[in-house]
Amino acid sequence: MAEHPMAELRKKLDSMGLFEKPTAKSWTKVVCLFVIVLSLFYAHANIASWGYTALLLPVTALFATALAMTGHEGIHASACKSRAGNMTLAAIVFPLFTGLSMTYWRQKHNVDHHAKPNVHNEDPDIAQWPLVWSSAEYNERKVTRFFNRHFQGYALWPISLLVGHNMRITGIVTMLKHPFTAKKKQRFNKTWIADMVLISAHFFVYFAVPMMFGLKFLNLLIFYIAIWSLVGSMLMAIFIVGHTGKPVVGNYDSNFMLQIETGRSIKTNFITRFFFVGLDKQIEHHLLPSVSHFNLHKIAPHVKEYAEKQGWDYEEIGFIRALWLSTKFVHNAWKEELIDISDKKLPVTAAA
Repeated sequence: MAEHPMAELRKKLDSMGLFEKPTAKSWTKVVCLFVIVLSLFYAHANIASWGYTALLLPVTALFATALAMTGHEGIHASACKSRAGNMTLAAIVFPLFTGLSMTYWRQKHNVDHHAKPNVHNEDPDIAQWPLVWSSAEYNERKVTRFFNRHFQGYALWPISLLVGHNMRITGIVTMLKHPFTAKKKQRFNKTWIADMVLISAHFFVYFAVPMMFGLKFLNLLIFYIAIWSLVGSMLMAIFIVGHTGKPVVGNYDSNFMLQIETGRSIKTNFITRFFFVGLDKQIEHHLLPSVSHFNLHKIAPHVKEYAEKQGWDYEEIGFIRALWLSTKFVHNAWKEELIDISDKKLPVTAAA
């Protein structure tokens, strides 16, 4: 029998208490973010000028994005010690606050993306029509080639304004299809029921409740579209720097190497870490997805050392540079060749 290649690293991190899930800290952060976001929503409702509302929107969107990202922690079961705690947190944040289906997100992100990041025809995060992420994908296109070759880099950030809305709509469609596509025993499971009830409650809270207090539907609709458009762009900025510009993979051997060499960690301080909610340490998150974001920056030096010992490429750069490299990559993605990283064999340590 061979020992797990990350066994020694995991034992080291476990002995340092870095696998502990700080339930109280996670809920404290979620509650504080809810208080801030709801206060900002209240301020918007009482501002008479659209000009002042527009000035306040980016601040509101920033805190709303951070709150939305805590739902990502709940789905990964990294926020709380108990399964019930993680599911409750995810349910409150995702379907209720953002209107995003937990079922859809778990499949798209936890299952499909995490298993094969940046793998051609496997990772949904690099299959975002009308954009392409490689020459292989470009050659498969017919209608969008001119756009991909000349304009997609310029269109990336305007398109990002649709990301939040698109995920919500796709999630709702997925939920409506679920009873007809899932296995018989899984058609009406607890997560599906929670999704349906809380997504309905999401729209009731955002529209029906404020209208009971005299707010006009059109104003609410404009605000809803505007705030979630900005949140979509901010989510794109957080997620895109984690993988875009790293190899788009056609073939690989080791999943551990894949997680490291297709990921990028971002240099942050205690303030910016608050808003990234763990996605600044993308490599560490992919290797150890159930670790709390409060501990990922503590784990990072050990993961970097581990990667360098294996001879794998570990990248950590600043956020602005990562945004520039990611945007530049998308602009030229139509001519990017798929990378074969199967020639770097995973060293396996024999068990004692």
